[in-house]
Amino acid sequence: MIGRLIGIIVLCFLVGLLLATLGITAEGILYDTWHTVREIIVLIEDFVRWAVPYTLLGAVIVIPLALLGLVQRLGRGRSRRP
Repeated sequence: MIGRLIGIIVLCFLVGLLLATLGITAEGILYDTWHTVREIIVLIEDFVRWAVPYTLLGAVIVIPLALLGLVQRLGRGRSRRP
């Protein structure tokens, strides 16, 4: 228990040191929290808009192949039974 607590404190120190090196302050994080959350949401939305067309295009090939594999596996399982 004490060891885990010390590990967490050391990790907090190292992450804080890294953030300070990058020029990120605690005040900046607290002040810009909602702005940061909104920016993350926008990034996720942009990624989804970018990824969906490619996913649907790939699904045209992958889904039928997966269904054929499933049918083949089910057919093999039934033919072995007496």
